Amino acid sequence: MPTPEVEYPPPLEQRVRPAAAPADPEDTDPGPGDTGPDDTVRDDSGQDDTGQDDTGLIDNEPSDIAPQQVLLGAGVVAVVAAGAASLTDAGSVPGLLVVSLLTVAATLGSLRAGRRGLGSSEEALACAAVVLAAVAAWSAGDGPGGPTAILLSLLAAVFAVLGLIARTAVTWSVAAWGAVQAAVLSGLTGSGLSLGPHATAVLATAVAGLVITLAARRAVAVVTLVTAAAWWVTGVVEGAARVWTTESVVAALAPATLMLLAAGALLALGGRSELRPLLGPPAAVPVLAGLAAGAALSGLLQATGLAGVLASGYLGVALATVIGAVASAGRSALLRPSGLAAAAVLSGLAVVQLLGSGHWSALATLVAVAAVPALVVAVRRPGERHWALPVVVGCLAAAVLLTEADDTIGAAPAGQLLVLLSLLTLAGATALRGQREELPLTGAAAVVAALGLGHLARTGHLPGLAVGLAVVGAGFIASGTVTDRSRVRAGGCTALVVAAWLAAGAAGIGVPEAYTLPAATVLWLYSGRRLATGSSWRAWGPGLVVAFVPSVWLAAADPDLLRLVLVVLAATLTAMAGSRWQVQAPLVVGAASLAVVALGRLVVHLPLTGLLAVGAAGAVMLAAGAAYEERRTRARAALARVADLR
Repeated sequence: MPTPEVEYPPPLEQRVRPAAAPADPEDTDPGPGDTGPDDTVRDDSGQDDTGQDDTGLIDNEPSDIAPQQVLLGAGVVAVVAAGAASLTDAGSVPGLLVVSLLTVAATLGSLRAGRRGLGSSEEALACAAVVLAAVAAWSAGDGPGGPTAILLSLLAAVFAVLGLIARTAVTWSVAAWGAVQAAVLSGLTGSGLSLGPHATAVLATAVAGLVITLAARRAVAVVTLVTAAAWWVTGVVEGAARVWTTESVVAALAPATLMLLAAGALLALGGRSELRPLLGPPAAVPVLAGLAAGAALSGLLQATGLAGVLASGYLGVALATVIGAVASAGRSALLRPSGLAAAAVLSGLAVVQLLGSGHWSALATLVAVAAVPALVVAVRRPGERHWALPVVVGCLAAAVLLTEADDTIGAAPAGQLLVLLSLLTLAGATALRGQREELPLTGAAAVVAALGLGHLARTGHLPGLAVGLAVVGAGFIASGTVTDRSRVRAGGCTALVVAAWLAAGAAGIGVPEAYTLPAATVLWLYSGRRLATGSSWRAWGPGLVVAFVPSVWLAAADPDLLRLVLVVLAATLTAMAGSRWQVQAPLVVGAASLAVVALGRLVVHLPLTGLLAVGAAGAVMLAAGAAYEERRTRARAALARVADLR
């Protein structure tokens, strides 16, 4: 019985199902030793012992490479080898003629294959034409350095035209871009150009590569993006060096403009979704573009002098304000990071230059104005207030410090302004209690207060420093009480104690109570609500001990009638108050203070014989009391045993 016909040649890159065997009823039953349809031995790849897989297709190919690709690759190698050999064996003119003819033939063949829809043939012939043209250009180049820039530029133009004609071929566009790069490298090599023209050429090449990346298909765009990255980095570095090392605006204009174009082209790449995997993290490209644009603008403006430096700083502040008011992370994923990076470079470089030149007043004004963008962010986006509000406080504090550094104001006014700023910041933190912004603002207030008190201490005026400490301490105690922050209250209490001690020292007061009583009062302030609700020993005890122990010791040992009277009066009132309101710590401390004072006065003023007599009398009384108690205990036990009798 004839087998079904199979069409030849089979479609490329497809596997052919073998002709089916004739149906024979006698062949359906397997004989002894034969395997049935379901008993075919298969290997791990799913193929049986006949080379047939589960789908009934025969696959004898070692890989997915199509046969025509192997043939085309071998043909390209052979043609290129023949052209190169003709340049070697024949003279330069005959060899160039042979290579030129081969190049034209390969080009025409590629164009014809493209019209017929033979994609692999089109690309292979185009590759052969490009390589042959490159070999011819290298052979025809003047000098030992290779082909001239003009020849390579003409070659790039030809490749570009062919790319426009044969839009389905990738090779022509890639070859045109490669020829452009080779032409630029050939022109720059050994040219002896200065930094300005060299940076301009490199930046122009980078911009051209990015423009091609934006306009070309994905296959071409990937190649141009990868190769243009090196041009971009080199051009930006050289351009920044040029604009920052020249004092001529005209000389800096060309590289600065090209840097701006390079930054814009790089930023535009974010619009091509198919290229995003090659661009790294989402914020990398916008930040790089913003840094390049900021460096270009700042360098161009600084060439005009101090006015340009100030303009750069205020331009950065204005840009940051606009970005903070308009851009958001969701709608402007590219605009926000790039704008903030550019603003940071513009203002940051201006600050560095003003610091280096010593223009403190101008720098103070710029830093104060820099608080505006952070304030706008805090108003527009409540979720970012936790960092925006401390930045506002930091800018204002830095402005005060810079103004004081310029001797516009003295150390005392600067310290007072910083203390006032810390109190305002603390008030804001208290108003935002329980929110995310509270702790950062409280920390900022503490830092600013420390700076202000340091300036007050520099003046050497202790009463002024004591007043500042008292004000700061009262503010922190009030804030800690409202927000229920024990550490904030502790900081305020410490400031109050130091303020009281400084005031006493400045007044020349040497009485110990001038130092112990403020400390005791501050301890009671720290306890706060626990004075009425908590344990008396934890709330009242530390303050009572600090207040009474030194005074009781001095009252008992020092024959000072006024202190004795005051200590006895205070101890009596304290014990009575503790008894009246049923608070244990005041009752015990007051009573113990009275007893210690009385015994102390007795010990101090009695002679040695009297002390011995009193001691002996006390010992006798203790012994008698103990013996009496023991007899009473025995008598009760005897009566109890008698009562138990029947």
